[in-house]
Amino acid sequence: MKIISQAATTLSALVFIGMTSGSAFADGIVLVKPDIQKLVPPIAALSLQPFENRSAHESGGVDYNGSQDVIFGAVAGPQHTVAFSDLGLGRASDLLILLNINESSGNKPPITIEGFILAAYDQNGKRAFMASFIQAPMSLDPFASSDYAFGLDSEAAARLEAAVAANPTLRLGLAASLFNVSGGPERFMYSGTTAPVPEPATMVLFATSLVGLAGAARRRRKAATAFRAASRPARSSTQPTGGLAGPRRLASTRNEWPCRRV
Repeated sequence: MKIISQAATTLSALVFIGMTSGSAFADGIVLVKPDIQKLVPPIAALSLQPFENRSAHESGGVDYNGSQDVIFGAVAGPQHTVAFSDLGLGRASDLLILLNINESSGNKPPITIEGFILAAYDQNGKRAFMASFIQAPMSLDPFASSDYAFGLDSEAAARLEAAVAANPTLRLGLAASLFNVSGGPERFMYSGTTAPVPEPATMVLFATSLVGLAGAARRRRKAATAFRAASRPARSSTQPTGGLAGPRRLASTRNEWPCRRV
């Protein structure tokens, strides 16, 4: 009975991924780069583990039915959907899906991504967006020091952007199928290419700080100008100014000086 149950979950996962990979959309998910600097703290989404019969296959996923997450396939640990708004991203094009290949140490062959999909569900569990990995199948070498980063191409990002604009409460779910695995679990996480967008209160505080800095700079300039004006020596009224007025004033000044008789 247990074997039948495992076979059923495997079949359902493969059918699900196969149907979504054959989507009518030509756009979808692509490999961005093999090494990613995590500007946005990753949020765990999906962990896959080989089936108990030690097969070299991992397949499973998580979606949303309107009231709770629905988990299927060979998963490891708790899985959950994630609200797009919880990622703190400004645009759908900033979204990254990170894959950490957690195989046992040693000379391990590459694993193969048969396919994986990203879906977004509304509050009723209706799928409002879907994109599949359009470069599948793809082989990737295991390395634990970093992650493979996948993202949406421009067409898929535009579709997700429109879906989120229409409904900001959408939740993201993942499903994947991997081959040539021998350890695990393989972990999928959500992250982003840019830092989270500041909240409005943070933006107001930042703008206020800029105004304060501008005012301080203006006061420093005024103080420097006043100091230079005060330090400049004043012109004496006894100095000749040229022409005939100068000598007459100088002579008059000599006559006015007090003289001491000897």
